This record gives sequence, structure tokens and C-alpha cells, in this order.
Amino acid sequence: MPGERVIVIGGGVIGCSIAYHLAGAGATVTLVERGKVGSGASDVAAGMVAALSENLALGEPLNLALHSRAMLLDILPSLQAESGIDVEYRSPGILHVAVTDDEERELRSRLEWQEPLGMGVRWLTAQEAYRTEPALGEGVRGALSSPNEGHLNSRRLVRAYAQAAAKRGADILQDTEVMGLTLQGSRVTGVKLAAGEMEADWVVMASGAWATRCGEWLGLQLPVQPVRGQIVSARILPSPISSIVWRGITYLVPKADGAIVIGTTREWVGFKESATLRGVSGILAGAIELVPAVADAELGHVWAGLRPGSPDDAPMLGPIDGWDGLLLAVGHYRSGILLSAATGKLITDCITRGDGTAMLPFALSRFSS
Repeated sequence: MPGERVIVIGGGVIGCSIAYHLAGAGATVTLVERGKVGSGASDVAAGMVAALSENLALGEPLNLALHSRAMLLDILPSLQAESGIDVEYRSPGILHVAVTDDEERELRSRLEWQEPLGMGVRWLTAQEAYRTEPALGEGVRGALSSPNEGHLNSRRLVRAYAQAAAKRGADILQDTEVMGLTLQGSRVTGVKLAAGEMEADWVVMASGAWATRCGEWLGLQLPVQPVRGQIVSARILPSPISSIVWRGITYLVPKADGAIVIGTTREWVGFKESATLRGVSGILAGAIELVPAVADAELGHVWAGLRPGSPDDAPMLGPIDGWDGLLLAVGHYRSGILLSAATGKLITDCITRGDGTAMLPFALSRFSS
């Protein structure tokens, strides 16, 4: 119902989107972030809005991604106007490059199920791929072109959600750590802060890779695991690529400011957040093989962050069986930017309209067996 008091734990892109949507629906929202807004995995993201390219499972995960992409593109004009922040959305398309037989087979299999979705995907011969991106390295067998996918500035998107939420009346508490939950029987009634307790009708857990702490507060083990991802930025003018170029887990994203964001790694190393020479050298080697011209680029920044992985790479949304007043919005893995709009709307509909049916395929209980 409108007017519900809601505490959102976590100030990444998911938490900020939830605060934005809830405040717009008339809820009284407090977002609590232990550091700075957007300082976690959202700060270490290439910002791709690419529902077909994240390899989400067919069925409900892919449907959610396609729906969220459409939602995000629909709200961007008003979100940017409300926040005063340009999130630098661009839609240059993605070129998935095949160099080996296995890569070509895998990409052609993607083409079979992606073609009917009406997103304009098509297969390019080697000659067509080189005409599209002349700077590609040697040995390209062909490429899957996904022309309607794009990217944005992830840090700007988080700030836009947060500032627009604040303008809608949400309180944004930074450098404030939630120490625990307050309970009355099986109902969550608020959170414990260093300064005292804060009451709410609902608490939403959107704390990314640190969501396991919520489970500990309730005596549960949530299946969220940190997965370290490293990315680097480089600059070379003119840019040798005009679209996103992707092979395996290596991608190069030409940004609006002239930088090229290059990623990535997938590392199960616990809560170690630091970038490593091994990770960065692997990223750069893959990038230079894919687009040799970037070898002469100036190296910019290096980042590392912890993505909130889940056992099936799909998010966990909605209530926890046996507990009232608590909703999960965790486990978005590599797709937090992409899924932010739909997640914000689904959580908001559950709280303000009592409608959580759309979240049922993503319930925590799917892992109960």
C-alpha cells in the first residue's frame, strides 16, 4: 500500500532502483548503504544493456531480462530529466566473434533461438565481420551480430536512480551499516544500526554479494556467492571499434567519453576485492588478440568488484518462507544493470499492491531441494 515504510539495505543499482520505484509509488523509503552509493559491484560494470548476450537461461530468466531492458529504455528519459544525470546510453550493437570451430557452433546455436525474438540478430560471414569491424584480429570465422543491444555508464545510472529517489522523498543513508534485523516472532520489523533501531513495515535485502549476512541474521544460509570480476579502461584515438566486440568472456566496450572498457574475469576467491596482475594480464591478452590495435592504447583505470552469484545465475526475488515483512532482491550476478528496472518494479508492486506473482519463478524456495 502507498505510505508503507520501507527500508532498503544496499545502495547498488538494485537497491537504488527499488528506492526510486517505491518512492514514486508513494512509499516512505529509507535506503541504507554501508559505504557510498554505487561503490560495490555497480561501480565495476561495463554497463551493458544486453538481454541476449548475458547467456541467461531460456524461459523466465530471459523473459525477465527482455522485459527489464524494455522497461529501462522506457524510463531513461524521465529518469535522466528527474535526476539531472545523463547516463550516456548508446546502442552500437554487439558483435560476438567466432575464431574456433566450437565458438562458431555455439554462436550459431544462439542464432537459432534468438532469431525468432525479433531483436534483429543475424550471422555475419568472416568478410562481413571484417567490414563491420576492420580492426578485428586474424582468424575470424564469422560473427553473431546483435544490433539492438547497447551500454551505459553504470556509475551514472546508480547516481541517477539515487538522486531521483531522493527527489521523490527517499532518505539515502550512506556510510551506515546495518548490524542486524529487529524481529517480533516471525515478522521482520526493522533494522539495527549503530545509532539505534529503525522500524519499518518492510525490509528489502538488496546487499549484493553480502546478502549472506541477512541469512545469518535469520539462521539461514542464502545461496549467494561473491564472484570477483576485473575490468580495465584504455584510451586510443580514434577508437578502432565502433560496436561492442565480444569473444568468450573477453569484451571491449567503446564508451561515450572515448574510453574502451575491457573485461573480464570470473573468479571464486571469496571476498577478495583487489585487482591482480594475473587477472589484468589475462584481460589485456584477450583484448589484444581480439583487436590488436588496442595494444597501443593508454592504460587507464583498473577495477575489481564482487558480483552476487547464484547457483543458476538468476536472481532471488520475493519473500523468504516463514518470515513476514522481508523481501529479497539479490543474486543478480552479471546482470544487475540490465535487471535493475524490472526488479525495482516487481518489489514495488509486491509492497504497494500486494502482487508478488511475477516473482514466483525467482523465489528462494526453488533451491529448497
